[in-house]
Order: sequence, then C-alpha cells, then structure tokens
Amino acid sequence: MSKWRKDKRIAKWNKLTLRNNFMFRLVMEKQELCKKLIECILGIKIKSISYMEHEKSFEANLKSKGIRLDLFVIDEDGVAYDIEMQMDNSYKEFLGRRTRYYVSTMDNNALKKGERYSQLRKSYVIFICTFDPFGRGLAKYTFNAICNEDHSLVLDDGVTRVFINTEGDRHRISKELASFIGYISTGEVTDDYTQDLDEEVRALRNDDGRERDYMTYMQTIMEHEDMAYNRGISQANKAMAIKMLKANKPYEEISEFTELTMSEIDELAASLHMYIKKV
Repeated sequence: MSKWRKDKRIAKWNKLTLRNNFMFRLVMEKQELCKKLIECILGIKIKSISYMEHEKSFEANLKSKGIRLDLFVIDEDGVAYDIEMQMDNSYKEFLGRRTRYYVSTMDNNALKKGERYSQLRKSYVIFICTFDPFGRGLAKYTFNAICNEDHSLVLDDGVTRVFINTEGDRHRISKELASFIGYISTGEVTDDYTQDLDEEVRALRNDDGRERDYMTYMQTIMEHEDMAYNRGISQANKAMAIKMLKANKPYEEISEFTELTMSEIDELAASLHMYIKKV
C-alpha cells in the first residue's frame, strides 16, 4: 500500500476533536466527564462510576472481537454502560446487530456457576453517531424490547439501547444533550460541560506522550488493515489463477496476471488434481 494512502489515514494529532474515537476514549478517562456524559444522555443522576473495560493501551481492541468495548463502566448500583463513538456510516444498517453483540460481550462471564439470571446487571449500550443511523431526523433514539401485539408491554430483559444522532433535531432533547451534540458537530462551547470537554481535548493535544500513543495505535490499525487488504488481494489472485488453470493457461501467463510464483501455481494445480504442461 502506498505511503500516501497510509499518511492519509492518520489524522493530525493537533487537529483531533472529540469526534475521533481515540480522543474520545482519552477524554473519557476523566471519571467526572464520563459520568456527566452518561447523565446527560440518559437524563439520570448517578453517584460514581468505575471502569471495567478500560485499557491504557488500545492495542488489545485489535486482537479479539470478544473484548472490544470502547468505554465500559459500572455505576455504584452495578448498572453497566457501554459507550461507543461511531463516525463510519458504511455499515449503519447493522448497528442493531452490533449492539446485540456488545450486549453479549458485556454479559459474557457476568454470571458465575450457580448464579441466577436475575443477577444479570442492568445495561445500556450507547452509540454516539455523527450521522443519522435510522434516517428519521431524531437526535436521540431509545430502544427497549416491546411486545409486537401490545406496545405497552415491555420485556424486562434489563437492556436499553440508545443511539445519539449528532446531526438530528435538537428541539426534542434536553438543553444539556443539545449542547453536547452541538459540540461534537461543530466544536462550539455553549455550557460548562462542553467547556470542560474542550479544555481536556486541548490539554491532551499538548501531551507528547499521548501523541506517541496515538501514532502507535494508528500504525497498529494500519498494519492490521494492510494485512487484511493483502489477504484479500491474495485470495482474489488465487481465485483468478484457478480459473486460468481450468482454462489451461500457461504458468507464465498466470503468474503475470496474478503475481503468484510458479511454486504457488503448482500447489494450486496439485490441489485441483490438474496436470498442466508448463510452457
């Protein structure tokens, strides 16, 4: 992959905003800022939070889908909150299924052997989206499991899913939440909380250690992306080589079109039980 393409994937550290996933996690390391965000989004008051899936090094997020939670905290009553910053709308039609996966991750190993299902903690999955995930123009979408035949009947499974649309209509939400999503969208400071967020973002931009963490994190992501990209190219080349083998094309021609070596083509031919005379 070209150096230009790699460089384009790394945003400048001194330009990062709270919209950036990495910056969002760093800012939310401040417990008071994180607690206020939960209160702002859900319209509740909580006394304290503790971090359950809080990773100083974010490389762990790249190794296993089984532990990938951006921000996982528990309040003093044992209620769990997973908060995710979402900027990519490429797969927005699957956001519902993603929340299902995250809920299962939060519940994984939550119960010890012999414990009752009633001991599963109440949980919230919150996606902060910089796009409208459902196309209805709302700034906030809240989902609970309801009965199709009687919408007044809610299934008490203890799970609430909330999607914040930072581009949505702010007239139907609280002033505090409207101020927060306005800050996400434009960077404009309009109250004490967004002032605190902005000060933290600016302080982090001046932290050389955090900048190095960011560069290491982005390089790791790019390495994984490049590996996936190369695997995709390799699989495509092998598929083309198989087609050409079946069409009795000479090895030199196959190699030229697919960039596979002669030995790799030999292995493919052997796996297909094909014996082609080399030209």
